[in-house]
Amino acid sequence: MSITSPYASAEYSFETEWDVYYSNIGYYQSFTNEPIPEVVEDDESSTYSRMFDSILARPRFMLIELGVYPLPFAAAYVKEHHLSTYDNISVGDFNILQAFTAGYDEPYALSLFFGSIVRFVSPGEKKKVKNRGYTGFLFSFGDQHIVKNLMVDDKWYELEWKIKGDKDFENKTLSWSFRIGAKVHENIEITDVVYFGLRRNHLDILSDEVSWFQNADIDYKIDFDSETFELSQQSLFINKKWPTFLFGKSTFEFGVGFIHERNKYTASLESQQEDFQLILRPSFRF
Repeated sequence: MSITSPYASAEYSFETEWDVYYSNIGYYQSFTNEPIPEVVEDDESSTYSRMFDSILARPRFMLIELGVYPLPFAAAYVKEHHLSTYDNISVGDFNILQAFTAGYDEPYALSLFFGSIVRFVSPGEKKKVKNRGYTGFLFSFGDQHIVKNLMVDDKWYELEWKIKGDKDFENKTLSWSFRIGAKVHENIEITDVVYFGLRRNHLDILSDEVSWFQNADIDYKIDFDSETFELSQQSLFINKKWPTFLFGKSTFEFGVGFIHERNKYTASLESQQEDFQLILRPSFRF
């Protein structure tokens, strides 16, 4: 769900989004005193082509965003303050909360973005805050790190170049991200990395095509030690969706993936490192 603040003009706006995995409040500022340009919704390949064409464009917008990861934050809180409850949400050595929140390394972050922004619109449909595409540089930082649902003190800084966007229309949604970046940690027990990542999430409730491309998601990221360029971490997550036609774009979903860690942690944190972690996220969305 997204909510637009009433404090908005052609030059700036305050906007918020809410989700169990990522919620945020953002301040958008235009450098040109013009509103965010609107682009009529088109097919997926044309969307990617349009975004890559804007790589060399002069930055026209700034975004300051405070983001929180509610479910990973809650899992860390439960493990720290209600360990017996946390342990009860387990099947043998497999903890359900850890499987649902694996891959989220921070409870929150403050970010600064410079680049190009477009708003995606579709004739006859209401405009939504989240229907946007971004191309540019993102600087983020925070002071906590999550290791197997445990909070660890760590001032970290991240710089990445990315192309990302979201489309949420009546019968279909699409979100994507391509990014290259680097992340450094003041906590010497956490490895500094350079990385590459891509993500693509798709839903078309009118499609009856049986394939892993339609109504499917993929999220892949690989990290390398910034000094030795040895593999630090690699993750892959694949999610399949089945429209139900019960409540608009409601879907049954089942996602599975893994995280493979090699040299992500050292010293006392190395004991928390797992060679292989299973990601499991069954859900019903509406």
